[in-house]
Amino acid sequence: MKLATIDLDGTLLNAQGEIPEENLEALRRFDAQGGIVVLATGRSIHSATEAFAKLAINGYTLASNGAYAARIEQGEIAEVLNGFTIPSAVVETTFALAKEKQVTVVASRAEQDDRIVFDPASAEVNSPYYAQFKLADTSPKELIGHLKNTGIRYFKLAFNSPDTTKLAALRSAFNVKKITSTYSAKYWLEVMADDVNKGTALNFLLDYLKISQSESIAFGDQENDLEMLQFAGTSVAMENAIPLIKQTAAQTTSSNDEAGVAAVINTYL
Repeated sequence: MKLATIDLDGTLLNAQGEIPEENLEALRRFDAQGGIVVLATGRSIHSATEAFAKLAINGYTLASNGAYAARIEQGEIAEVLNGFTIPSAVVETTFALAKEKQVTVVASRAEQDDRIVFDPASAEVNSPYYAQFKLADTSPKELIGHLKNTGIRYFKLAFNSPDTTKLAALRSAFNVKKITSTYSAKYWLEVMADDVNKGTALNFLLDYLKISQSESIAFGDQENDLEMLQFAGTSVAMENAIPLIKQTAAQTTSSNDEAGVAAVINTYL
């Protein structure tokens, strides 16, 4: 196996958001033996570089669900390989629908993550999940103004609510507008540019590195990992994965709290 593509939340990271020691050791050994580690995450590029810094190895990231591909060296971005931003018209449409459904929006760009809280009473403003973001709170008017006047572009839009019925209604509204969305966690619905997902990003990276599909393995647990698992030569679901992912993957390993990634990687060492 030449390349291992690994999701972060619910996969490489345990429930506390840390990388278990067994995973650290396994991936360092995989790297030392010539393997390539790829972190494919719904998180922004900042979280991916931080994870590589903790791993203390070099590799690649497919951040923002594949919208941002980069080579990472010594915990820093060494080279940006690819990037797909969301058209401004789509951003404006999703913001309008999020306002209608009273769902919080976190819009991710390379420099920071802009957050709009439409309903402070129900927003998960203090959720630990927010630790991944480099947040700057803003208003819809201010943000739309930036889109039109400064040309900023977003790699990913994340919609958050502790009320899953709101997210389901928002997804239905997106479908009517032909806007594709995916869940990265129970309370997080995400939108990227058309045809951008972890699977298409992995396809791009394998072609870039001249590595065959059969020499790749992928690990995941949520809906946003689906295309990646379908594309990889070998697919692995975590024990804590949603049913769809377990049904899709060729095998299931132990949970993220039990260093399930290491359990599989060690078999290739």
